[in-house]
Amino acid sequence: MTPRLLLTAALLGASLAHAQVSIFNIPALPPGKSAPAAPAPTTPAAPGTATPGTGATTLPTAGASLNIPHQATLNGPGSLKAGEAATWTFDLSNQGEQPIRLEHGACDVRFEVLNAAGQVVRGNPRDTLCTMQIVVTEVAPGETMDVQTIRWDGRDSQGRALPAGEYTIRAVFSGAGVRIAAEPFMVTLER
Repeated sequence: MTPRLLLTAALLGASLAHAQVSIFNIPALPPGKSAPAAPAPTTPAAPGTATPGTGATTLPTAGASLNIPHQATLNGPGSLKAGEAATWTFDLSNQGEQPIRLEHGACDVRFEVLNAAGQVVRGNPRDTLCTMQIVVTEVAPGETMDVQTIRWDGRDSQGRALPAGEYTIRAVFSGAGVRIAAEPFMVTLER
């Protein structure tokens, strides 16, 4: 083989070996073992963050506001049968004159559920496994686009079925250096 061909083969082999690493070939934990708990933060919690059962939000609070006029809404069913999952889309409407372009992660829309008393009963999950996939959301002036879909099954943060009643879903997009809060969405949970 010529030196040029050897160099090409070596580079190609190294590239293929590197490309074979993915989240799908990370070894599983042995049976009966769980992942170690994340260490407790050493800094105080950010303002507006709380644990489920309180009225304060568990959603991300970091990020600047989007500097283009916009409206964010949740669209989906207004009622849900307990134990049956439903989905809502986080929609972004561009009300400005410039396009909105967001390059963000696949799991940058987070949500929480509040009961009629205003207590967070299903907090924003902190240990959700998301891919490193980058999503591009482009919204032209006057258009509305789906940013991401969220799913809820009428259960609390511990997986317990919640009683029938009125609940509010709050959702926030927090990625690409911006934070966009959707209007709260009311849902009736039925038995």
